[in-house]
Amino acid sequence: MKKYLILFSLLVGLGISAKAQRSLYSVNYTVTLPTGNTADFIDVVSGRGFALEFQKFINDHVAIGGEFGHSTIFERTENEVYTRETASLSGIQYRYQYAYPIMATAAYYHSFTDLIRPYASFGIGTIANKRTIEMGMYKSEDTHWQFGFRPELGVLIQPADNVAFRVGAKYFGTLEGGGLEGQSNLSFNIGLVILNN
Repeated sequence: MKKYLILFSLLVGLGISAKAQRSLYSVNYTVTLPTGNTADFIDVVSGRGFALEFQKFINDHVAIGGEFGHSTIFERTENEVYTRETASLSGIQYRYQYAYPIMATAAYYHSFTDLIRPYASFGIGTIANKRTIEMGMYKSEDTHWQFGFRPELGVLIQPADNVAFRVGAKYFGTLEGGGLEGQSNLSFNIGLVILNN
């Protein structure tokens, strides 16, 4: 009998929490600040980025979901020597790095007021870093898939029940792999959030 009461309580609890579940959809504009090995390759802040996020609340404070994004950083350098295999070239270089994070995420949303909700989030997955160097007629292009992670701190500003704005900062890092040393950058995000029941 005790087992049935526990099972019944669990099912009722799941049913109540399922009704309370909400979904969060977010479209974010991102500004990227290269750090570490990424800054050694390109040391320029870029505003060419976006991120799409989906999260499902499993209770009032915790949400799980996924994220996909894209960022581009670019730099023109002069009198740089580029070496690949047995060739060394010197001249004006145009360097690009495109990053495509694909991650599973978990977030904790604190409730200060109905308008302001600070949150902390963590993501884990993969990041495809595509590097391109152009020098005159020469072009080098490689894509490196790496294990990636990202912590995030931010705040939701929610003026209405189903609409909010997101302001946050993420640190993206990867481990060495795919023929490339570990990469990192800071990403500052401003986004529009839609909340559905």
